[in-house]
Amino acid sequence: MTGIANQTREYTLPEGCPVCEADLPVRVTARGPSAVCTHCGWMGRPFITVTHQGLRVSYDDGARA
Repeated sequence: MTGIANQTREYTLPEGCPVCEADLPVRVTARGPSAVCTHCGWMGRPFITVTHQGLRVSYDDGARA
């Protein structure tokens, strides 16, 4: 049985890198989202929240250091 939990999705957040503001590729798996900026090399796990206005993407403040 193949379920949604086994699917991997890839997205690009326009100007989503919290360091250099380049487009940020994000991979979402059953373990959650992860991202690596192809421009500056920033790596992190963005938090994605569904709101009534769409998706809200945020980052752990410690990840910016």
